[in-house]
Amino acid sequence: MDFVHASQALLDILQTHSDNMPALSRLFPSVVHPEDRAFFADLLRNAAFQLQPVTWEGRLVVAREVKSVRLDLSPPPSGDLKRIWMGVLQDLTDVKAPQDRFESVLDAAQAYTWRRDMHSGQSQFGSRWARFAKHDNGETNLPSDDWLAKVHPDDASKVRAQVQALERGEVDHYTLLYRRQLEDGSWVWLRVHAGISERDEAGVPTALSGVIFDVTAEMEERGRSAAENRELRGELYDTQLALERTAYEITENIRVGTYTMVLKPGDDLAYLGFMSRRFLEITGLEEAEVRADPLRAFACVHPDDYDDFVQKDAHAFVRRLPFREETRLLVKGQLRWVVAESIPRQKEDGTWIWEGVIQDITSQKVSEQALRRANRDLVQIASAKARAAEREAFLKDIHDGFGNQLAIGKLRLRRGAVPVEQAVEIIDDCLADLRLLIDSLDAEGENLWSVLSALSERLDARTRSLPITLEWDIEAAGDIHLPPRDMLQAARIVQEAVSNALRHAGASVISTAVRVEKGRSIIEVSDDGKGFDLAQASTGRGLNNMRARAEQRGWQLDIASDSSGTSITLHLEQG
Repeated sequence: MDFVHASQALLDILQTHSDNMPALSRLFPSVVHPEDRAFFADLLRNAAFQLQPVTWEGRLVVAREVKSVRLDLSPPPSGDLKRIWMGVLQDLTDVKAPQDRFESVLDAAQAYTWRRDMHSGQSQFGSRWARFAKHDNGETNLPSDDWLAKVHPDDASKVRAQVQALERGEVDHYTLLYRRQLEDGSWVWLRVHAGISERDEAGVPTALSGVIFDVTAEMEERGRSAAENRELRGELYDTQLALERTAYEITENIRVGTYTMVLKPGDDLAYLGFMSRRFLEITGLEEAEVRADPLRAFACVHPDDYDDFVQKDAHAFVRRLPFREETRLLVKGQLRWVVAESIPRQKEDGTWIWEGVIQDITSQKVSEQALRRANRDLVQIASAKARAAEREAFLKDIHDGFGNQLAIGKLRLRRGAVPVEQAVEIIDDCLADLRLLIDSLDAEGENLWSVLSALSERLDARTRSLPITLEWDIEAAGDIHLPPRDMLQAARIVQEAVSNALRHAGASVISTAVRVEKGRSIIEVSDDGKGFDLAQASTGRGLNNMRARAEQRGWQLDIASDSSGTSITLHLEQG
């Protein structure tokens, strides 16, 4: 991705002050987060091939700080041979909360998976469980008695009763709030949403599974509120009772629905083994209908998304892969956006289980659509500003170049008779500068060699009948990439230096050489002419023009002259 224009806001995000476009083009890929680079590169390649808009949310590492950003790129209009894309880069670091950045549904919901095998009596916990509570010796499989040993004594009886009710098939699922002791002796509040995930052919439960949430912070906040109420009223207030009364409110507002998909050995179709209440609310499905016909699970998918969603779902099941997909649902005539995520595992009997969660992301999608509309407006504004800046630069180049020369020539002609040779010389200079301007614009995205080689051809043709030799050693210019305006100014300085030597030096050889030394590009124009007195020539128009152009771009221009000839050296900043 080569930059041809960058706003100050973009430079601020990247924390650079350089308006050198080639340097910026090299900088940007290097600050993309290493974990995001491959995907970002693929996204750009595909977009360039298909000429489709790009929206990318990712991370940049700038000055050791990780930034969350959003990039929107719009492809060039049809017929635009320059293929210039317009884009907007937004820094979303302060907008996105830390827990919302680059996380899966389980991460965002702070959820921890759990499963109990009825035959072995073992309770299994997902790897994420260790984030807030480690089992003895770091084990992830525990006998139920060992697991219950860490449950608060006041909660153990109700936890055991609920688990046993599930084991006997008396209930299909439950939501439970209880306390568990950590290794340091402290207690955490856990909210469990669990149900029967597997049954044998006779319908007897063989496994339970669910999702656990750490709600300690919520419960402590409610505890503080309860204590404050008790103190204010001066009444005996049973804090624990108040917490129990709020448990229903907490558990019934779980942000995600949970489910399990089961694929038996030899079966072609998986079925939903467990569906939480929240899952049914999000999807609008009826549990009895889905159990009677597994294909009813897809009935809520939007018709425009149905084929694609089912195909991706089938791909995950056939290949036994994790599944994550966003899609639209139609629930009672209302459009909902959801993201579904599940992870597969295989039982000893060959059965595959996908334990998953589903989250309603409609509000997020609505916000994204609003942001996308705003981004389109920003892209249009940025495009208009870039075109205006390009027109302004083009007009300035015309004014500073042959426009200025035409004005001077016109003034000289008005003041008196000018020989035909001088009039032709003025017109030739104007035409040469116009061609140089066109060459630099055509060379956008190329290198300095392309502009200097075109200049050399014209100057060689101009001097073919003169007793003078022009030498060009400009191969190194092929490695020098500059913005079009910089290439134009560098070529103008070379053209002015060669033209001055042709007119005034009385030289037999004029040499133009380009080299790169210690990361700096150097252009030198020298001749073997009679030289001149720098003090007397300091006010000359040609020298002043060269100095002004170099100073404008932040370059260094050195001029040396004596009786053996003159050399003009231009030092460019390279990268």
